[in-house]
Formats: sequence, structure tokens, C-alpha cells
Amino acid sequence: MKIELFGKDYNVSDSLKAITEKKCAKLDKYFNDDDDAVAKFVVTLEGGTYTTVMTVVYRSQTYRAEASSNSPFDNIDEVIPRLLGQIRKQKDIWGKTKKGSENVYEEEDA
Repeated sequence: MKIELFGKDYNVSDSLKAITEKKCAKLDKYFNDDDDAVAKFVVTLEGGTYTTVMTVVYRSQTYRAEASSNSPFDNIDEVIPRLLGQIRKQKDIWGKTKKGSENVYEEEDA
């Protein structure tokens, strides 16, 4: 998984990058170590409040979570579990089989 960090009106520190990469390791088990998955973090500083938006794009699916607080490190702790919940829910939906019996059609003799 590729991780991209951007800052709007904020310079992303090396410590924030390191912590983000460490915490994103939890997401690797859902994406089977594919390079197709891209996680984008946008950290915005506005009036003393940090807003973090995390977007994960994997094949045709897009997952997005957002958090705001006084610390960008606290935002990382909020955003990743929200995203994990979305991914788990989607995987559960895909894994379920349809209820009911299969349609069986008899062949007609012509």
C-alpha cells in the first residue's frame, strides 16, 4: 500500500509521517499487500484546529474518513478505526451468499 501525506497550511513533520505509516500497517491485511491500494492523508490547519481527511482507493472502491481536533496525532487515532469499520462492513457484505434456493429450469424438448 502506498501512503501519501499532504498538508494544507501545515508542514507535515517526520514524526507524523512515521506514526502514520506505523498505524496504516493495520490496513495491509485487508489489501493483500497489493500496490494498487493508495492511502491519501490531507492535514489542514485552520484557526488552530487540525482536520485530517483519509481516503483509501483500492480497485473500484473508495473509503473515506475525516476527523478534527487540536492535534493531528489524535486525528490519526480516530480516522484509521473509522476506515477499518467501513472496510470490514464492505468485506462482510461481499462475503455473504444470497438467501433462497437456486432457480432450476427444466429443458423443453423441441
